[in-house]
Amino acid sequence: SCALGLQSLTRLKVLVIVWVVVGASLAVSGDMAFSSIGFMYQAASQMAECLRMVMGEIVLTGRRLDPLTYTFFLAPVCLVVLIFANACQWNPHILPDFVQWWP
Repeated sequence: SCALGLQSLTRLKVLVIVWVVVGASLAVSGDMAFSSIGFMYQAASQMAECLRMVMGEIVLTGRRLDPLTYTFFLAPVCLVVLIFANACQWNPHILPDFVQWWP
Protein backbone atom coordinates (compact mmCIF):
# COMPACT_ATOMS: atom_id res chain seq x y z
CA SER A 1 0.00 0.00 0.00
CA CYS A 2 2.99 2.29 0.43
CA ALA A 3 3.96 1.69 -3.21
CA LEU A 4 0.47 2.76 -4.33
CA GLY A 5 0.52 5.82 -2.08
CA LEU A 6 -2.27 4.63 0.21
CA GLN A 7 -0.05 4.81 3.29
CA SER A 8 3.21 6.47 4.14
CA LEU A 9 6.36 4.54 4.96
CA THR A 10 7.77 5.52 8.35
CA ARG A 11 10.79 4.41 10.31
CA LEU A 12 8.53 2.63 12.77
CA LYS A 13 6.94 0.53 10.01
CA VAL A 14 10.36 -0.37 8.62
CA LEU A 15 11.55 -1.29 12.12
CA VAL A 16 8.53 -3.53 12.66
CA ILE A 17 9.11 -5.28 9.33
CA VAL A 18 12.79 -5.80 10.12
CA TRP A 19 11.88 -7.07 13.61
CA VAL A 20 9.47 -9.65 12.14
CA VAL A 21 11.97 -10.80 9.51
CA VAL A 22 14.76 -11.19 12.08
CA GLY A 23 12.45 -13.01 14.50
CA ALA A 24 11.24 -15.39 11.80
CA SER A 25 14.83 -16.01 10.68
CA LEU A 26 15.86 -16.90 14.24
CA ALA A 27 12.89 -19.26 14.59
CA VAL A 28 13.85 -21.33 11.54
CA SER A 29 15.37 -24.66 12.48
CA GLY A 30 15.60 -28.12 11.03
CA ASP A 31 16.19 -29.01 7.39
CA MET A 32 17.70 -26.04 5.60
CA ALA A 33 17.58 -27.44 2.05
CA PHE A 34 16.43 -24.73 -0.35
CA SER A 35 13.45 -25.59 -2.54
CA SER A 36 12.89 -23.31 -5.51
CA ILE A 37 9.28 -24.46 -6.03
CA GLY A 38 8.55 -23.83 -2.35
CA PHE A 39 10.10 -20.39 -2.62
CA MET A 40 7.96 -19.61 -5.66
CA TYR A 41 4.81 -20.78 -3.83
CA GLN A 42 5.66 -18.58 -0.85
CA ALA A 43 6.44 -15.57 -3.05
CA ALA A 44 3.18 -15.98 -5.00
CA SER A 45 1.25 -16.41 -1.76
CA GLN A 46 2.73 -13.27 -0.23
CA MET A 47 2.08 -11.27 -3.39
CA ALA A 48 -1.54 -12.43 -3.50
CA GLU A 49 -2.04 -11.58 0.18
CA CYS A 50 -0.54 -8.12 -0.29
CA LEU A 51 -2.76 -7.50 -3.31
CA ARG A 52 -5.80 -8.67 -1.33
CA MET A 53 -4.99 -6.31 1.52
CA VAL A 54 -4.44 -3.34 -0.80
CA MET A 55 -7.63 -4.12 -2.71
CA GLY A 56 -9.51 -4.31 0.57
CA GLU A 57 -8.12 -0.98 1.69
CA ILE A 58 -9.12 0.66 -1.58
CA VAL A 59 -12.62 -0.82 -1.56
CA LEU A 60 -13.33 -0.24 2.12
CA THR A 61 -12.13 3.37 2.23
CA GLY A 62 -13.43 4.52 -1.14
CA ARG A 63 -16.98 3.26 -0.78
CA ARG A 64 -19.44 2.53 1.97
CA LEU A 65 -18.78 -1.19 2.05
CA ASP A 66 -18.53 -2.95 5.38
CA PRO A 67 -15.89 -5.66 5.96
CA LEU A 68 -18.40 -8.52 6.00
CA THR A 69 -19.82 -7.57 2.60
CA TYR A 70 -16.28 -7.25 1.26
CA THR A 71 -15.58 -10.77 2.50
CA PHE A 72 -18.76 -12.05 0.83
CA PHE A 73 -17.54 -10.60 -2.48
CA LEU A 74 -13.95 -11.76 -2.10
CA ALA A 75 -14.52 -15.33 -0.88
CA PRO A 76 -15.84 -16.72 -4.22
CA VAL A 77 -12.90 -15.17 -6.08
CA CYS A 78 -10.46 -16.80 -3.65
CA LEU A 79 -12.28 -20.14 -4.05
CA VAL A 80 -11.94 -20.02 -7.85
CA VAL A 81 -8.22 -19.22 -7.62
CA LEU A 82 -7.63 -22.04 -5.11
CA ILE A 83 -9.60 -24.56 -7.19
CA PHE A 84 -7.57 -23.62 -10.28
CA ALA A 85 -4.27 -23.93 -8.37
CA ASN A 86 -5.38 -27.25 -6.90
CA ALA A 87 -6.34 -28.57 -10.34
CA CYS A 88 -2.92 -27.59 -11.72
CA GLN A 89 -1.04 -29.37 -8.91
CA TRP A 90 -3.38 -32.32 -8.30
CA ASN A 91 -1.81 -35.66 -7.44
CA PRO A 92 -3.97 -38.82 -7.35
CA HIS A 93 -2.23 -39.96 -4.16
CA ILE A 94 -3.55 -37.01 -2.14
CA LEU A 95 -6.88 -38.55 -1.10
CA PRO A 96 -5.51 -41.98 -0.08
CA ASP A 97 -2.71 -40.28 1.88
CA PHE A 98 -5.25 -38.01 3.56
CA VAL A 99 -7.40 -40.99 4.58
CA GLN A 100 -4.34 -42.85 5.86
CA TRP A 101 -3.11 -39.97 8.04
CA TRP A 102 -6.49 -38.73 9.28
CA PRO A 103 -6.86 -39.56 12.99
